[in-house]
Amino acid sequence: MPNDLLCPVSATIADALRCIDRNARGIVCLHDDGDRVVAIMTDGDIRRTLLRGFGLDSPVREHANRDFFWMPHGLAHKAYIAKLNDKRQYILVLDEQRRLVSLVSFKDEAMLPVSSINLAGNELHYVLHCIRDNWISSQGRFVQEFEKNFAAYHAMPYALTTTNGTAALHLALAGLGIGPGDEVIVPASTFGATANAVIHAGGIPVFVDIEEDTWCMDPLLLEQAITPATKAIIPVHLYGNPANMEEIAKVAGKHGLFIVEDCAESLGASFPDGTLTGTKSDVSCFSFFSNKVITTGEGGMALARDADLHRKMQQLRDHGVSLARKYWHDYPGFNYRMTNIQAAIGLAQMERIGDFLDMRERIFARYKEHLKDLPGLQMQTIKPGYSAINWLFTVAVTPEFPHSRDALMEILKKRGIDSRPFFPALFHQPAYAPYRRKDEFPVALRMEKEGISLPTSNFLSMANVDKVCEIIVETGYRKKRDI
Repeated sequence: MPNDLLCPVSATIADALRCIDRNARGIVCLHDDGDRVVAIMTDGDIRRTLLRGFGLDSPVREHANRDFFWMPHGLAHKAYIAKLNDKRQYILVLDEQRRLVSLVSFKDEAMLPVSSINLAGNELHYVLHCIRDNWISSQGRFVQEFEKNFAAYHAMPYALTTTNGTAALHLALAGLGIGPGDEVIVPASTFGATANAVIHAGGIPVFVDIEEDTWCMDPLLLEQAITPATKAIIPVHLYGNPANMEEIAKVAGKHGLFIVEDCAESLGASFPDGTLTGTKSDVSCFSFFSNKVITTGEGGMALARDADLHRKMQQLRDHGVSLARKYWHDYPGFNYRMTNIQAAIGLAQMERIGDFLDMRERIFARYKEHLKDLPGLQMQTIKPGYSAINWLFTVAVTPEFPHSRDALMEILKKRGIDSRPFFPALFHQPAYAPYRRKDEFPVALRMEKEGISLPTSNFLSMANVDKVCEIIVETGYRKKRDI
């Protein structure tokens, strides 16, 4: 850990930022030629420096904090913890030569969350721009810039911001003309928003089970779910793992069905041909909730290739108002517009999406390295040629593991680590009881009982990944009576 926190005092602010991005701790320790820590700088310090007009090439020594709090190495851990508080988030532990030994942080001593956000880029700068220019609602340049940036990233012609990912799904279905009595096939395992959007459009969600290995919609079950009322399929790239869109597209083409990709969890994931999720459908929908790859707090996006469909969705998003005549409503539309402030945050997040995806890949590799040989844990399969983005690192705790999934979650909680269960199967939840047609969803039911998601984010240190893994490995080799 110390090496990830260190940066030469002769470095620039840009160098310090890169160090902070690598360590994901929000702080950099500046050292002299003798490796002695002489100053520190937090991500907040850097933001304030940039807002004062200094550039990224400015020497970090001119802005760093030389009067920082530190404690000597060798004390009891509780002595360091006692000095932490809301105002003192970090304590540097230094040896006799003032070289860094470790960092004790308020965040590490609190419950380790499943997800946390990283706003260390231009987010504040762009939001302040909105406030200074008085463009804070859905009108403003950042909305258009965010849409253009997102469309270009996916090599798609049209992108449309929305209030959230669920709104994007509803807008997509409405744009495609899905209405009362129309059936839409959705996976039995996913967050409820996928089915809710179908119901809000007036349609009927029809559930199909997921694959044993990828945990995405099983294409082999689609044919038997299709009826004359079927109009669309919504595959979900669950936990960032791309669904088998090639086979799903074959079935959709054979029966003349629309495809709406639910990419809420898969921004940046790709298929064997190198194209990204969100590019294999009539419309694709993304979420920017706080636990997603990039965030705008709340927010969403819809991508489309067809100009007429995009135009219709654009109108529906803005109350159905005509694009040619002010206050003239062509459709009874919605108010699904994203604010300029949200878009400003989204644009700043997209500037660092490469770093975010790299971090998630490192986290995935670290988890896999520690847990791959542990009996009783099944990992999500990523098929050859596919590239997943590790939205949340998720495993199944099978009967071979000495403890149940719920028992493992409780053990992690007692050790200060949050986790979350796999999405419960939709078909037997009260909200979807009217749409239940059968009970044969064995994989969805198994994963509901066995699946667990572990801490994963753009701001998670490798030390914390190791901490989670150590507890799981220790638990995996201990019998129930030993816990």
